[in-house]
Amino acid sequence: MNSNSDKDYIDAKVESYDARLAAIDGKMDTKFGAVDARFAATDAKLEAIIAMMVEMRAALEAKIESAFERATSQMVKWMVGVLAAGITIVVTVMTFVLNNAIPKAQPPAPLVAPATAVPAVIIQVTPQGVSVLPATPVPAAPPPKP
Repeated sequence: MNSNSDKDYIDAKVESYDARLAAIDGKMDTKFGAVDARFAATDAKLEAIIAMMVEMRAALEAKIESAFERATSQMVKWMVGVLAAGITIVVTVMTFVLNNAIPKAQPPAPLVAPATAVPAVIIQVTPQGVSVLPATPVPAAPPPKP
């Protein structure tokens, strides 16, 4: 074979391969274009889902914040109520104990004894360690002079 005919033969073969590759390339572009369209649709759906999840998270955070504030408010109310009730109970118990722990003074006896009363008996006891001397008669006073 001569070099020109070999070159023409190789060029013809390469051109046929180029045509085949161009056809395959066209088919691949068509198929990848369809895949790209599907990916674009999937991307759009995922973006919509992500946006919806972001909105749901914001709504959930708002609800949690509201519930936390409400719980804090209720806890403060209960603590103040329990404190007030505790102080009231302590004051009530202390008042009761102090009023009943010390016996109350008896009212004074009436000055006039009732008719059916037994006369009072008075007992006088000499103080300890003091000796009592017998009573000495007091001399009678002299009669007055006329």
